[in-house]
Amino acid sequence: MDAGTGGSGERAQSGPIGYVLVFAVVMAGMAIVVLIGAGGLSSTQTHSELQRAEHSMTLFDSRAAMVALGDSDGQSISFGQDSGTFAVDEDSGWMRIVHNNYTANAGLQREVVYNESMGQLVYENGDQSLAYQGGGVWQRGRDGDAQMISPPEFHYRGATLTLPIVRTLGGGNAAGSTQVTVRPRTQAKLIFPNRTAPDDRVDEVGAPYNDTERDYTNPVRNGTVNVTVRSDYFEGWATYFRERTTGEVTVWESNETVRLQLKSLGGPPGQFTIPEEGESVPAGGIDEGHPLTDFDLNIVYTNGNNDHFSLYDEQNNREYELHVVPTGSNYHNACPSTPTSPVYVALYYYEGDGSGEYEYWEQEIDPTAHPSSDIEWTCTSDGPKLSLNLLTSYDGMNYVQNAPGINCGGGPGGGNKWRFGEHIKCDYTHGDAVLDQHAANVSWEPTGTYSPGDTSTGRSLDDIVNHYTSLMGPDVDFTSQMGPGNSRAIQQDVSEGTLTYRTRSGAQFITYLHVTENEIDVDFD
Repeated sequence: MDAGTGGSGERAQSGPIGYVLVFAVVMAGMAIVVLIGAGGLSSTQTHSELQRAEHSMTLFDSRAAMVALGDSDGQSISFGQDSGTFAVDEDSGWMRIVHNNYTANAGLQREVVYNESMGQLVYENGDQSLAYQGGGVWQRGRDGDAQMISPPEFHYRGATLTLPIVRTLGGGNAAGSTQVTVRPRTQAKLIFPNRTAPDDRVDEVGAPYNDTERDYTNPVRNGTVNVTVRSDYFEGWATYFRERTTGEVTVWESNETVRLQLKSLGGPPGQFTIPEEGESVPAGGIDEGHPLTDFDLNIVYTNGNNDHFSLYDEQNNREYELHVVPTGSNYHNACPSTPTSPVYVALYYYEGDGSGEYEYWEQEIDPTAHPSSDIEWTCTSDGPKLSLNLLTSYDGMNYVQNAPGINCGGGPGGGNKWRFGEHIKCDYTHGDAVLDQHAANVSWEPTGTYSPGDTSTGRSLDDIVNHYTSLMGPDVDFTSQMGPGNSRAIQQDVSEGTLTYRTRSGAQFITYLHVTENEIDVDFD
């Protein structure tokens, strides 16, 4: 009886409790759905707002370019946003252009060509942003990484960098839907090439190059040109540099900076005066194969005894020396009678760690007996002049060694008449040579070896000079060597040469630099 009564009461209570539990579950589910739906709606709205801002910012980019580059006196753009904020920050980010090692002298030379802030127009919505900066549009997402939406005003093609720097100036901010007006402040202000420093720049920025009277002129010679950008969107800049240029890109995440390094081709020197001893004629960007097209020397002599002259270079465990010396005795003050002295020409080349074999080609050429050798003596008011075409087709160069001024091949005198005389006479072995390094694009370079003393197959001076100069390239500093002693028989100020060649193209090279500054004012209406 008691048990039956108790069971009936418990069943009577279970019904209401079940309804309450079901209701609670339903309400909790509805709350979760509402929360998830609200979050999703908010995310969708933010994404939609960013897409709308992206389209508007891209339109702003094209309109701002028209103003910055002189195609328009002003433009207005509407941003129809429901949320987010806009602001102009003219101090945000900067661009610096530096030309390092702009001469052939030893030591670091650093010329700051340009160094100014870029500024930006930025749109921010939550933890995401869009910015117009440097003539491009950039985006930073929730993951913190930046990417390019539209490219900046930066054009690199065929070793030419054209860089109209766009600076975004002004101030103020706005929220939601707004309109901005873009007006020009400065258009196409010359930075490079240029002859003078800008009036509103500090002394160390702008032409001429430091410690020289050299203006900013093309082609760019020697060293490297670095373009460095500091930006909140540095990852996007780095990606652009890697994809749209062929230079070396370095990124410093700690200070949000990216650097593009472009190496100068230098270019052929053309006509040059024979430099003083120890000074150089720089030749940069020498192409592969046999690229030399002109290589002439016109040397004027006086009544001296030390007539040895060479052009040499040493770099990266390589040594190169092109040596010229008259071997007769009738050219000293021979004028008005035309001298007829033979001329000894030799080329020494070494590549290795200091213990290997060197290569050595030579010939004593008598211009009277071999008129096709392109060696000629003439009389000038300054003295007898030797004109030597180093690319002559005369095929008398042999793989032998009997150098005047070297104590290793039977010649008289000391090794100090050569830059690498000590190496030639003692330290290295005159080993076999091969001339097929350029066989893929030079028809005459056959396989096989040349042994010391081999005179069976002479090579032309053109073959030898072109071959070894290309091996020494792409950058060669032809440094003058005379001697020994102070009694110089060569008059440098009236002696000259000519050197021209094909230049390299492709990876990380720059020959022409065109930089202008273009400033725009951005105001909120």
